[in-house]
Formats: sequence, C-alpha cells, structure tokens
Amino acid sequence: MSDLSSYTERDAFNEALCNLVEEYLQEKDARPTDTVVAVNSKTKKIELGTKTEFTAGWETYPIENLIRNNEDNSGEEADIDATFDIASSFFFVR
Repeated sequence: MSDLSSYTERDAFNEALCNLVEEYLQEKDARPTDTVVAVNSKTKKIELGTKTEFTAGWETYPIENLIRNNEDNSGEEADIDATFDIASSFFFVR
C-alpha cells in the first residue's frame, strides 16, 4: 500500500481549503478572531472553528495565515500558496 496520492487528490483538497477560507472571508464579522482551519489527520475533513473546539487528531492552522491581500489591494483572498503547503502536507505526490 502506497502513501502517495494523485495530483488530482491534492489539488481538490487545496481547492476545498481555498473555498473554506473564502467562506470565512464572506462571514468574517460573524466569526471569532481566533478562528482556525482544522484538518482531521485521518479523514482529511476540514472545518472552521476555534482551536479549543478540536480534539487530538486535528491539525489546526490560524486563519490569518491563510489570507492575503488581492493583487490590487482592494480586499482579501485565500492565500493559495499557504493552502497548497497544507494540502501538500496531507497528500504526498511524486
């Protein structure tokens, strides 16, 4: 059994992370300032919440580390480089 994943799996996970960050940005004012993106290490399920909401088995990432200003500095967007790093840590592609 191989621990390698396909590019498709990694890229789909990265897209799901980006979508979750974009969802957060749309409802930013309704969320706590200590919001994190959490990834379940076994199931690879992703959720938004606060760090205290997640038990062992969940990796958490501060949401502010996954956001950057857009190209014309008129707003914020998901940092695709940061989300790609997370996706690559869960899906190993050769």
